[in-house]
Amino acid sequence: MTKERAHLNLSDDLDISEFIPVKKEKNRETEIKTLEKVAEQSGFVSRKNKSQRRRKPQSPFKNQLNLKCRDGIKELFQDIGEQLGVHDHTTFEQALLALIEKNDLKDLLQGYKEIIK
Repeated sequence: MTKERAHLNLSDDLDISEFIPVKKEKNRETEIKTLEKVAEQSGFVSRKNKSQRRRKPQSPFKNQLNLKCRDGIKELFQDIGEQLGVHDHTTFEQALLALIEKNDLKDLLQGYKEIIK
């Protein structure tokens, strides 16, 4: 009870040459030089020569501390850092240091200094 599929009825004189891509003759070397020049102007550096690559030193700030706070505290914290001209992590470390020194926690002060050196 299966139906037979319809035939495509393709004739043998079908010319598929128009479907074959035409190869363009390009000077590959000139093309590569042009691409390198544009990339250099855009700030990209070739991976071929690693000595030219810009390397950013690895950050000592690898762990995250997520905590809840009251409305407005986050903005206040960021405003403090902005006025001091430092990032949030530096603001946090300075706040910890001030808290340790204010409460005269000498044992924690030593631990703090060991961590940040």
